[in-house]
Amino acid sequence: MSDPKLDGSDIERVFKDTVASLASGVAVVTGLDPNGAPRGLTATSIASYSSDPPSVIVCIDRTCNSYRALTEGVHFAANLLSADQSDLADLFASKADDKFDRCACTRWRDGTPLLDGALATLVCRRSFTAEYGDHAIVIGTAVEGAVNGDTPLVYWRRGYYDRLSRSETPSA
Repeated sequence: MSDPKLDGSDIERVFKDTVASLASGVAVVTGLDPNGAPRGLTATSIASYSSDPPSVIVCIDRTCNSYRALTEGVHFAANLLSADQSDLADLFASKADDKFDRCACTRWRDGTPLLDGALATLVCRRSFTAEYGDHAIVIGTAVEGAVNGDTPLVYWRRGYYDRLSRSETPSA
């Protein structure tokens, strides 16, 4: 393996290429906006935050139409996608207004949408919100959840991977 060639001349490009090299699971984070309308977005910037209390951290772009649902809502759901759900990842990454009309979901006690067929789902009570740069950081404490097994949908270098053993490299 060769030594990396550090390049500070275009740090924004280098930063984006570097973080694209970090493989991550894909989740659709759902909630209700202040008017009670369901909202959701595809997120790869979600991670376990703490085990005591059991918490996750989600980062959301301030311009996203789900922003207020996650930063002001009482609850949100982290729906971790299965390998066969890349179509849902694309749907919730889009600007479509009818996302929930185009997928199967059930509702939690307060109406928070839960996506059918997800690999795992955590319903979280929003516990902390902060803004940094062009994103908000939202921490939620898990209050209920389910794990359904299966294989995760993975995002790496700007592409989805539905099998962990996949050997080909996506185009950058």
